[in-house]
Amino acid sequence: MRKIVKVWIALLLILGITLPVLSTKAKAEDAYYQEPYRDQYHYSAQQNWLNDPNGLIKYDGVYHMFYQYNPYGNQWGNMTWGHATSTDLVHWKEQPVAIPESDDNAWVDFWMKTKDDAKPVHYIGRPTTNWDAGNPNGKRYIFSGSVILDKDNVAGFGKNTLIAYYTSTYQVAVRDDDYSKDSWGNYLGVREVQEQNMAYSTDGGKTFTKYNHQNPVIPVTQVPTSDAGNFRDPKVVYDEANKQWVMPLVSGQEVDIFTSTNLKDWTYQSAVKREHDVGNGVWECPDLIPMKVKGTNQTKWVLSLSVQQGAPAGGSGMQYFVGNFDGKTFIPETKDTMKNPQWLDYGEDFYAGVTFGNTPGRTIMLGWMSNWSYVGEQKTSPWHGEMTLPRELSLEKQGDSYVLKQQPVGEVDDTLSQGTISLGDRKINATSKIYKTSQINNFSGTQYKVSADFSWKDKKKPNRFGFNLRESEDGSKYITVGYDPRSQLVYIDRTTDGESISRSNSKVKLEGNPTNVKLTIYVDTSSIEVFVNDGEKVLTQVVYPNPDHPLDSKKLSFFASNGKVTITHAIASHFKSIWEK
Repeated sequence: MRKIVKVWIALLLILGITLPVLSTKAKAEDAYYQEPYRDQYHYSAQQNWLNDPNGLIKYDGVYHMFYQYNPYGNQWGNMTWGHATSTDLVHWKEQPVAIPESDDNAWVDFWMKTKDDAKPVHYIGRPTTNWDAGNPNGKRYIFSGSVILDKDNVAGFGKNTLIAYYTSTYQVAVRDDDYSKDSWGNYLGVREVQEQNMAYSTDGGKTFTKYNHQNPVIPVTQVPTSDAGNFRDPKVVYDEANKQWVMPLVSGQEVDIFTSTNLKDWTYQSAVKREHDVGNGVWECPDLIPMKVKGTNQTKWVLSLSVQQGAPAGGSGMQYFVGNFDGKTFIPETKDTMKNPQWLDYGEDFYAGVTFGNTPGRTIMLGWMSNWSYVGEQKTSPWHGEMTLPRELSLEKQGDSYVLKQQPVGEVDDTLSQGTISLGDRKINATSKIYKTSQINNFSGTQYKVSADFSWKDKKKPNRFGFNLRESEDGSKYITVGYDPRSQLVYIDRTTDGESISRSNSKVKLEGNPTNVKLTIYVDTSSIEVFVNDGEKVLTQVVYPNPDHPLDSKKLSFFASNGKVTITHAIASHFKSIWEK
């Protein structure tokens, strides 16, 4: 047998045919994306920490996703812009770091009065991101921002240049006078500084050159609130009506609006003051989005924001406000608009969502799937953090209000679905408050879409009904996505999923006392995205079902309690992995 093999190998070599060799590196890479809790159709970096999406843009047929990334570890730190590309918004290819930390920063020296100072103080010294009194490292983190396409060479870098705006963040020594005590004067300690910088790419986003990064396009001395450590997240958008570029920035408890006609010089115009839950965390990641009202030619401006605390499910989340923009000022739709934010998502895990640039006719948002209130509890390895599905947004008028509706972009189903399976129509008549389940026998898995219409009559209104997802083989562990007609709440219940720390506070109330509801759920290895009534409301939740045997929790069933529910149009689709080679 050995002789035969040797003869065949010799013949192949003579013919110039070589056998494939799996290198050690290839073997190692094959192990990635197969980890027990790795989502299979939501993007995550191959390894290391990931958070807020940045600089989302489509250029020359390619979608670019930049994001906050730590190239050196599985925790927050060393913040740079990671980078991934896609031609279909679904399959993403990780690229090299796009904008690394700045590590050659010169001595800074300026005076300014911050909100806590009685008089101006002196910021002086070498910038640092890892403070050591004897050896500051000269670095600045690259925080969140945006990318625009300069089609007409407005900035002077060439036509079709991609320009990135980002926040550079560092710490520096501060004193309130220079000589009273010693050569350091009256030293007050170290403070954080945030400024807006610019970089450009002439090769389609492969590489970026920092523009004059020692002199920011908007230095910290221009922060209107004097909040030097919370002045960040530039999201630049073009204002067609006024032929200018608009840059909203957060500054603590407000959004500051700057404008420019040359993309280099920015003028402060106005502020949008926070009026709801003031002081409960800070605003982050503003996005000022011009949108057509569905079915009309009317344009409204939607101001979306992420808030660190106070979201409906607890901790961080996203809210939005609808109004108009006159070229200088965002004008809320009513006098009460800012007091009553609308929420983009009612789960625990939708944050820092921003929209793609250069997608005419479409408004596509992508978010980070986590929550700052408990992100440290997530112990996945070698990666940490993933993105939501990209969502198509539409703005609709309902009565006197305007509301956003959200659906996964059509490319998700078109690209990943492996065919639709009917789960069959059925009725569940539960005669007690104990859940009555109806097992789905022709479908199971860990990555799929499932959808059904539920209806009921008031006389036999059930307490609750919905889906039990990711059930263990013995039925003892599962995650519930359900609806309570009495309180009109759609909810996600994880208290029976087997985690040592489980929550059950993701919920949203539906309006109008409905007698039917549609639940569409995208289930992945460690996440659930629930779209209610075709995107009227959304709940996003990271989950870690059955920790001892996560991939064995595949079963699926309907349930109801204390009443009668009719289930129709029940369908499901297995989804392909985006990591398949």
